[in-house]
Amino acid sequence: MQNILTDMVGKTCLVTGANAGIGFETAKGLATLGADLILVCRDSHRGEEARKQLIQDTGNDRIDLLIADMSLMDSVRNLADQVNQNYPHLHVLINNAGVMLSKRQLTAEGYEIQYAVHHLGPFLLTHLLLDKLKASSPARIINITSKMHTMNSIDFDNLQAEKKFGPFKTYAASKLANIMFTYSLAERLEGTGVTVNCLHPGVIGSNIGSTPGFIKVFMKSPHKGAETPLYLASAPELEVMNGKYFMDKKPLASSEESYDKTVAAKLWDLSMVQTGLKERKVESAA
Repeated sequence: MQNILTDMVGKTCLVTGANAGIGFETAKGLATLGADLILVCRDSHRGEEARKQLIQDTGNDRIDLLIADMSLMDSVRNLADQVNQNYPHLHVLINNAGVMLSKRQLTAEGYEIQYAVHHLGPFLLTHLLLDKLKASSPARIINITSKMHTMNSIDFDNLQAEKKFGPFKTYAASKLANIMFTYSLAERLEGTGVTVNCLHPGVIGSNIGSTPGFIKVFMKSPHKGAETPLYLASAPELEVMNGKYFMDKKPLASSEESYDKTVAAKLWDLSMVQTGLKERKVESAA
């Protein structure tokens, strides 16, 4: 498999969590290749600083900034509305926004933050942008996950750390959910001209590790960590690659549980309800 990037002129790419770390470096790589960029950031000041820096570094001024909190479904819906209304095409969606917490915290909507940012937010945003992606095909969806997904399983009784929270375990479960979403979506996208893949970028020295209680291990710079998402977004030979887990630009097997279709189907249905894409049904007694 060749690791050759291609010209991205004429391609519109959206990157969440784009103001720092892997998101910023991935956006920088896409801008350098000539893509039209939509940066999604939670903080307007940091987002605008990143936008200006990217323009300065790459000479590409076709870079827009949209503000959204990926942990809040209302904010995600507003983001999707802006994209659908204001951009005629979307060729690449990179769900990169991430967080790691030392204590359990809930969003204003009642979801554990890591589960919301890593799974529910991307799940909802991707669904709301699917029609735009299909109309722009060939198009690609890329989910940033983690090798840490192997450290936990999907426990529907503790999916949001309702019973027990652990910084690594809870993070791992949310990343496993992220991978299972990728595989489930890939099956549904066959034949549409839209592909979805996920990747582990490596252990990165970035802001996600600045949370108290998390020991940083600087194995890769954000620039190095961005190599695989940039490759997945732009390499011509990956145009039809679908439903794979990548590390170091190579498809690898993820954890055994990540391929459990029964668990994946239950997670999908629950996520549809939690994101408001499907109404919760009241089951009657048989």
